[in-house]
Amino acid sequence: MSSVQLAALLVSASYGIGFLFGSGELALTHGIAGSIYGVATGFGMLILAVVARPLWTSGLSVWDLFGRAYGSQLRGLVAMLSLVWMAGVLAAQIHGGVAVARLLGVSDPYGLLLVLGLIFSASRLNLRVASRVFAACLLASALVLIYSLFVAGGVGLYLRAVPTFLDDLDTFSPTHLGTVSLAVCLLVITGADYHQFVMSGRSARSAVVGCIVAGVMLFVIGFLPATVVVAMQATGALAELPDSKQVIPWALSKAAGSLVNGMGAGMLVALSIAALGSGAAVLRAMASATSATLPVRWGSHLWVAPGLSLLIGAILASRDQRIVETMVSVNIIYLASIGVCFVALLANISLPPHHARAAMLAGLGVSVGVYLAGWTGMLGPGPQADAVSLLAGVAASAGVAVGFGLVAGHRRNSVSKTYQ
Repeated sequence: MSSVQLAALLVSASYGIGFLFGSGELALTHGIAGSIYGVATGFGMLILAVVARPLWTSGLSVWDLFGRAYGSQLRGLVAMLSLVWMAGVLAAQIHGGVAVARLLGVSDPYGLLLVLGLIFSASRLNLRVASRVFAACLLASALVLIYSLFVAGGVGLYLRAVPTFLDDLDTFSPTHLGTVSLAVCLLVITGADYHQFVMSGRSARSAVVGCIVAGVMLFVIGFLPATVVVAMQATGALAELPDSKQVIPWALSKAAGSLVNGMGAGMLVALSIAALGSGAAVLRAMASATSATLPVRWGSHLWVAPGLSLLIGAILASRDQRIVETMVSVNIIYLASIGVCFVALLANISLPPHHARAAMLAGLGVSVGVYLAGWTGMLGPGPQADAVSLLAGVAASAGVAVGFGLVAGHRRNSVSKTYQ
């Protein structure tokens, strides 16, 4: 495919309910710096452009790279670990669906049950037809978002978005800013879903240009949700906002309602369909990976893999976190698990398969343990727990890899002395 088509796919893979609703939610407390998710994704695309040529030439996604370097078992483990970050994305869609359901008058817990049922049902629809409907609803929300920017008088603010964004960054603690930026940016570079688009480019040059164009486009649209929220907040239009997660659907429904009487409810329905579509797409991918890891007698049932995947997403969504933090926390588990082995692979450092497997499992175990401790409140605020999860997971993984290397070196020395 051409670089323009490739860029469009990369942007569409990034611009979803988590991006849209999550940026708006952050904007309520961080101003234009609430665009950090979109900006970090854009930077990730530009870094992906640097590695796009060798990635396109190899024709191997991150799963296949691990498989070639460390064996088929590690390929399967990385594929399984991808379920972790996909579960965070699914949880974000559930958050978004529940937020819209509340605005439509469906109270808890019925809103959650309704959203889960609809996501499961949507995942069983014909993919080609359903994807067009979901994409159309998301496009409609983007057009109304731009209209909202003009109605709220935020065009001038949008034109000053970059310097305002830099000024507002001090509303984040250094720990919070660092974990969000790293988790989002690195996932773009190591995510197999982005790799598949890069490898489908017509040429290596198309892959590179497509990533650059996608990064620039994400910078352009990344500031829109936060700018709309800040502009409306300045006019007092958000005074009756029920919940921070509802700020974008609330704003868009108000803007749509000002165009045509009754269109506000239609906008909410379109947003709910977009959330269901994004959730269904993620659920299908999760179910495919889950069925490959389950015993045959379970994985062969049509409802077991998607049901288990949906349950994991619902559990993550039940944690009292903001939308972006929900995704970041589980992104970190994935990155802490594969990080050391991925760096070793890029640096051409040889790790025997069983050493790499032990290192990945150590990172996974420690990072999950810290995540659960953060959930219970033992480690203070969420950003602090996320930072500990990343650092402790990477340290555990590196420690195991180095430890195995030292033991192997000691054994080689012992054997050589024996024969001297």
